[in-house]
Order: sequence, then C-alpha cells, then structure tokens
Amino acid sequence: MRKVGVLLLAFLLFGAPLRAADNFLGKGIEEFKAENYEEAVDSLKKAREQNPRSSIAAFYLGLVYKQMGQYRDAAQHFRDAVTLIPPTTDAYVELIEMLYNLDELKEAKEWIARAESEKVKPSYVAFLKGLVLTKEGKGKDAITAFGRAKELDSSIAQAADFQIALLYAKERRLQEARESLKNVLAIDPNSELAAFAREYENVLTKTLQAYRAWRFTVGTGYQYDTNVISKPSADIGIPTVDAATGERDGSIFGSFRIDYIPLMSAPFSLNAQYALYTNNYLHSPAYKNDTLVQSLSVTPAYTFSRGVLSLPIAYSHVWLNEREYMNTALVRPSLNLILLPGHIGQFSAGYGKREMLRPGDPDEDRDGEIYSLSAGYLYPFAGGNGVFNLRYEYTKEDTQGRNWDNSGDRVSASLLVPLAEKVSLILSGDAFWQRYRNVHTISGAPGFPASPERRRDDIYSGSAGLSWELYKGLRLIPQYSHTRADSNFPIYDYRRDIYSLGVEYTF
Repeated sequence: MRKVGVLLLAFLLFGAPLRAADNFLGKGIEEFKAENYEEAVDSLKKAREQNPRSSIAAFYLGLVYKQMGQYRDAAQHFRDAVTLIPPTTDAYVELIEMLYNLDELKEAKEWIARAESEKVKPSYVAFLKGLVLTKEGKGKDAITAFGRAKELDSSIAQAADFQIALLYAKERRLQEARESLKNVLAIDPNSELAAFAREYENVLTKTLQAYRAWRFTVGTGYQYDTNVISKPSADIGIPTVDAATGERDGSIFGSFRIDYIPLMSAPFSLNAQYALYTNNYLHSPAYKNDTLVQSLSVTPAYTFSRGVLSLPIAYSHVWLNEREYMNTALVRPSLNLILLPGHIGQFSAGYGKREMLRPGDPDEDRDGEIYSLSAGYLYPFAGGNGVFNLRYEYTKEDTQGRNWDNSGDRVSASLLVPLAEKVSLILSGDAFWQRYRNVHTISGAPGFPASPERRRDDIYSGSAGLSWELYKGLRLIPQYSHTRADSNFPIYDYRRDIYSLGVEYTF
C-alpha cells in the first residue's frame, strides 16, 4: 500500500509536466512538418524547458534551426541530441553537417570518428567525411571517402561521383574527371545533378581539346633609341665619346619563344621556356650595339592550399656585335602566399653566377656571384584581368674585379589595367640605388672623379605601353620607356628614351 502511494505521488509531481512536454513536442513536430518554423521553435523550446533530458526535442529543435539557416544554434541542439540518454543517433549526421557549414572542421572530424565507431549511417558519414577532407584540401583522402560512401549506399553514388569529379578537375586530372561525370550521367540521366554534370563534362571536353602543352610565340617590331651607347649626359673629355654621332638610331627587333606547360596532376606543375631575342640597329656607328640573347628556363612548382612554392632555374647567353659577350645562370626559390583573400605576398631568394666572355682589365672583371632577397605584394583585380604588383629587392654582387663589387636596393611597381575587352594599359616603374664597395682604381682620367672615391649609381626607369589584341593570339604592342642613370662618375651618368612598336603572335 505504501509503494502504491509513492508511485501515485511521483505521478502527481512529474506526470503533468511530462504530459505537457509531450504535447509541446508533438505540436512542435507538426509545425515543423508544416514548415511553420517560428511556431515550431516556440513549441519545441517549451518542450525542452519542460523536459531538458529529451533528446528527441533537442533533435527536432536542431532541425528547425537548420531550416532557418541558424547553423550555430542548430549545432548546439544536435550536440545535446547525441549526448543525452538515450541519444538520437540521426543527430550525428546533422551535427557533422552543421559543423562543416560553420567551418569547424576539427570538431566535425571528432564527431565523424565517434559516428564511425558506433556505426551510425556509415554511408552518409563517409560522404560528409569526404566533404570535410575536401574543405581541408586533402583531395586524395576525400576521394577515398567518397568512394567508400558510394560502395556502402548506391543511392548516394551519384552525388559521390560528382564530388569525385570536382576533385579530379581541381587536381587537373581532367580525363578522370570526365569518367566520373559519365558515371553521374549513367546512374540517373534525368536528375538535376546529371544535367549539371552534362554541362560540366562538355566544358572539360572542350578544355582537353583546346589545351596545348606546347605554345609558340613570334614577334617583331621597330625601335627608336635616343642613346644607343649610353653616352654620358655631358662631355667627359674623351673625344671619341663626346663626338659620337650615332648614339640615336632605329633598330629592328625580333623574338621567338617556346613554352612547354604539361598538364600535370595537382599539386605539381611545370613550366619550361626557351626564348630568343635579337636587336639589330639600322646604322653602323663607331659603337655598334647589336644584340642576340638566348635563354632557357625551367620552373617546377608545388601548389598548396594557401599558395605556390616554385623553383625557377634560368640560363642566358648574350652575343654583342656578333661576338660572345656574357653567360648568366640563376636559381631563385620563390613563394607566393595568400595573405588575405585577393591579396598575395611574394617572397624569393636568388643565387646567380655571371661569366664575362671578353677578357680585359682585371679590376674591371664583372665575373662573379649575385645574391638577392625580395619581398612583394600582388593584387589581382577586375576579375583577374588587372594586376598591381609592388616589389622590393636587395642584391649583392661579389665580382672578381674590385671596381664592380656592389650592393643595391631596388623598388619596382607595375600595373596592368584593362581599358577595353581587348586593350590593356601596362605601366611600370623602377628605382635602383646601387653602392659600390671599393674605392675605384681609376681617378683623374676623363669621365672619372678627380680623386679616388667609391662609385654610386641611382638608376630610375619607367615605361608605359598598350597590349591590343587585334585577332586571337595576335597583339599590337606600342611602348615608351625612359631611363635616368645618376652617377657620381660622369662616364656612367646618362639619359635614354626608347620608343617601340611591335607585333606578337602566339599559336
């Protein structure tokens, strides 16, 4: 009799609140199914207040907040739904999805691990795991997770194959991406996802057909140079230099370039280039300055989530007046790093070696090693068609001839501005402050200081030009450039203007 009294007392104390909570829960679920989300929130909140240990109430309140786009609130109630006793296991999938949407990937992976250990909806959990790994930039692991998801449940195979196709495309594995898209179409050709996959496959097909690993560029043009021989700004007392009349001259220049960019699987890429440049002046002054330059470069690169790490290696060989003049070799490890969305930092360190091929005064020997450090800022705009670039570089030249040992600071900027659909303006500027470390061995001679001192050069240059695409691959390039070299050695002090008009065709 006493036991019956205790049960009756418990019913009187707790039965009414539990019945009220059940009423609020039932009403909340009905409002949720009717898509009356504001009313559902009110009812389900009251259900949770009346019965805080109801995982079902927590689960449905999470679903309502999910439909309202309030992912953080939804996640909190889904957490309760999987931790209350007994847990609502369906909440695992919902919680992981909310954490994915909130970019809280570390916690999402923790709940994925718990769901896997408890074998909760393995196929859906594997699919969500693939999404999380994709967002983390772990494409290979994501493909494995999506593959497992479609093996476990054929009903999500189409969505999994589509995600795999996107990952293959991102990794530049375009042929494999096409095969995955074909799987999407084969599963259900009439679905909305299949329609999108069909369009995407057409784009990939056109990309593969249009892609060329080898590209060739030829160019030619006319150039007018106001100071072919870098004649000093004032007379220096050397008759042959002061009286030179051929310092202004026109020339015909030509260029030929081969680019090889194979389609490699991410994160690796390669760019190799051979270039030939010639410039032949139309007259033959006492100081002829015809040039021929050949260069070869190879740039392997590794792309990661926040940037690109590359290793440019370059070699060039210069002929001057039909005679070998100079060789240079350079390696420059470089890092392009995304600092903020749309803002890129550039950092590099370089080592080069220069060999002059004409013997002369040992003190004037420019053979040596060149070291450099640089930092820059790159800002693309106008949908990537415009670019602003600012760079600082420190250089040090350790030469065999004591007169050419120097270090310098360079600041440069460039701007590419699209003016019209096929016309762009190109502006650039450069300031180079060069300081020579040793007292020069020549003094008192024409063009040199009266007493021994160190050489100092401040070199300023700027250019403005247009790039006008007349026809696909064919560009017209007018350009003007100015150089002012301000030196405390009169023989190295000069001004120079160059006007050019060229055409270039890439095929």
